[in-house]
Amino acid sequence: MLIATLCALLLQAQPLQLSHLFTDHAVLQRETSVPVWGWGTPGAKVEVTASWNGVKAVAKVADDGSWSVVLPTGEAGGPYTLSVKSGKERLSVADIVLGEVWMCSGQSNMEMPISGFGFQEVEGATEAIMSAPETASLVRVFDIKTPKKTVPEKDVDARWAYSDGAVTAKTSAVAYFFAKRLTRTLGVPVGIIVNAWGGSRIEPWMTRDVINGAGLTQAELDELYAVQEQPDRWPETPELIWNGRVAPIVGYAAKGILWYQGCSNMGQPHCYDKLQKAMVEMWRKAWGRDLPFIYTLLAPYDHGDADGRWRSFFVENQLHTEEILSQSWAICTETLGNKVTVHPSQKKEVADMMVQRALQNVYGLYPGISIELPRLKDVAYEADGRVKVTLTQVWSNLMSISARDITGFELAGEDRQFHLAQAQVDWDGQTILVSCPEVPHPVAVRYGFRNFMDANLAKSNGIPVPPFRSDDWEY
Repeated sequence: MLIATLCALLLQAQPLQLSHLFTDHAVLQRETSVPVWGWGTPGAKVEVTASWNGVKAVAKVADDGSWSVVLPTGEAGGPYTLSVKSGKERLSVADIVLGEVWMCSGQSNMEMPISGFGFQEVEGATEAIMSAPETASLVRVFDIKTPKKTVPEKDVDARWAYSDGAVTAKTSAVAYFFAKRLTRTLGVPVGIIVNAWGGSRIEPWMTRDVINGAGLTQAELDELYAVQEQPDRWPETPELIWNGRVAPIVGYAAKGILWYQGCSNMGQPHCYDKLQKAMVEMWRKAWGRDLPFIYTLLAPYDHGDADGRWRSFFVENQLHTEEILSQSWAICTETLGNKVTVHPSQKKEVADMMVQRALQNVYGLYPGISIELPRLKDVAYEADGRVKVTLTQVWSNLMSISARDITGFELAGEDRQFHLAQAQVDWDGQTILVSCPEVPHPVAVRYGFRNFMDANLAKSNGIPVPPFRSDDWEY
């Protein structure tokens, strides 16, 4: 019996390990409690010591070989070390800094590196790469490339790295520009966990049970699974990305989530908001934290028919997430689109708007700056055929008051046929005057409600106005 027990213990024995999240150059979230975990021999004692405060945490390796501890962190700073020992085994992680950690996920627009894709550039790429050494030790990158997995993984094959020129060139442009701006503004190190997969739908980023409980109709679920169960497609089947790229990092202390996804789900203009809400709530539950969620609306693009409207209906649904999910904020890209590519080159502008959201809504800074997205407030149809449109959140500061001419508006009469319209900002800076000779008696007004129409309305601080409409027609 004793021999059998010893043999069983020997078979279970495994070297002391840390998750790959805890490698040299790691960024740990400042001023909070951070979980640290790894694996070892079941029953063994593990001691973890942090040099930033000298705190020692002790754990016992569970029967499945896992262990975890929680360490308090203080103000931003470093470099520090993390020491782990179990019996005669020793591990040490060097050059750790305390700062801000953001998880950056989505599909190709989040994945698109500073160096760009084939025939698709990122504005400011050369400057970003050439100036990367200035902040290389402050902006650190953890880039996950795990393939799809059918069962949850325990660990990821990635390492923290300085954002030198070589790393920056292949790092997500949105994530990098976000981190660089944030570190300059806050004056602290910023770590970005880049976890994006081009072409992915939202469903693989969560479990099937969560999807089934997201409040979709049976018809919507049937349609969803009919698409996703087809073999040899892009990563679309539920759980495949969650298993390989999210489950292994669950619990890593972070400030929030940046999300840039939706193009692959554009055929779901009535339920994407429910799926997005379900995914975020699943992540929040898994992390045990009410993680702030900053996400990007789809930019204008031809999509095979510039006059088509499916992108606008989808963006309308994306916007609805703000209303049904707490701590969520949308970033509008309506003035940044490109008719010939689904990947706008102005990634820095997207990142800057994300930083503005983070600074104001997450960090409580710059409360006097108006960054809220304008929404339709009122429409008045006048006898002379003009339409007066009033928006919320503009406070007399619509950008086009200087240029006067606005593109992107259209009017329809009783026949429900829309025609491009002329529009100007009135002198009050809040009211937009819209008219169209082909529609003498308008009954509906829309703005930015086509796949691509070069809409240009924005607030004076550059925040674009998202698509809106006064009607509830289904086309």
